[in-house]
Amino acid sequence: MRRDDVVVREPSHVSRARVLAATAARSAGLSGRVVDLVELGTTELASNLLKYGVDGLLAVQAGPGHLDVLAVDRGPGIRRVADSMRDGYSTGGTLGAGLGAVRRAADAFDVYSAQGRGTAVLARWGHNTALGPRMSLGTAVFTAPGETACGDRWTAFRHEHLVTAVVCDGLGHGPAAADAADRAVAEATAHGDNPMRPVYLLRAMHQRLAGSRGATVGVAQVDLRASILRFAGIGNVAARLYPRTGDTPVRLVSTPGIVGSAGSVANAVETVRPWSERSWLVMHTDGVTERWNTRDWSGIFQHDPAVVAAWVLGQHARWRDDACVLAIAGSHPAGSHPTGSHPAGSHPTGGTPGGSRTP
Repeated sequence: MRRDDVVVREPSHVSRARVLAATAARSAGLSGRVVDLVELGTTELASNLLKYGVDGLLAVQAGPGHLDVLAVDRGPGIRRVADSMRDGYSTGGTLGAGLGAVRRAADAFDVYSAQGRGTAVLARWGHNTALGPRMSLGTAVFTAPGETACGDRWTAFRHEHLVTAVVCDGLGHGPAAADAADRAVAEATAHGDNPMRPVYLLRAMHQRLAGSRGATVGVAQVDLRASILRFAGIGNVAARLYPRTGDTPVRLVSTPGIVGSAGSVANAVETVRPWSERSWLVMHTDGVTERWNTRDWSGIFQHDPAVVAAWVLGQHARWRDDACVLAIAGSHPAGSHPTGSHPAGSHPTGGTPGGSRTP
């Protein structure tokens, strides 16, 4: 096991980020030419984090045939995103140098920035359509300082009209936490071709995690045929449903307990809510505080779910524990485009990072 993120604080971390991304690209089966482009784009992103970012984090999310590289910080932000795309544009007060090169190197590109708060950038190579054409998903993960394995995991998969997403947090951090989370993810993916409703999947995970440290788990399942979302959780995995873009979120309630601990899943309940192409779901572990409000981030839901996940993580991670954020949109955000056809200023992109990946 290895971590999939680098906190960028010194020049050596830029090299570490480049190696991390290149290794992930090769493991995803991307070609040598694409790996070279990944190295180029990652070097630019990590260099910008070092020069201009505050609490800069570079993270990768890989799956068969695709790779997302995310760069997020709590720095000064970008005053004019369109300007930062121009060759030769640079300023010591904003993160912007090299973004044009990253956009050209990547298959898809997106950036969200707020002055005085920070920036989140997505560079994507390849495309993952595991969740189908009607939904998109993105994730961002941070590994606790000093650890080589992350105890916060996620997975997502689709079978016919059912899309299932799981976020789990192995208790504590380090290898034992990662083992518990891995067991939960393995149990979920074992039912990928015969999906179980969330409350029943939690019970199956409970048996699988017996003898482990245990985990908190949230399971969401979208039924595209019935246009509903089912959710069940054990522990403190947070889940917010936005029925329509811009709506006040509905907080989906989990049952107290620990998956793998005696009696914890007996009282698990399942919440059912309407779901549409305008809906969003954001789930995260307790490595991210719950003191955030999307109304403070104008236009955030116009962006790729990977950018949304990275932004939430970058703005509200505790930075002392593992953290995982997963965001799902009922459709690709309005205006989504691959590189080379971005509207000036926003540069959103479509795609579905994560998909059926087992982290």
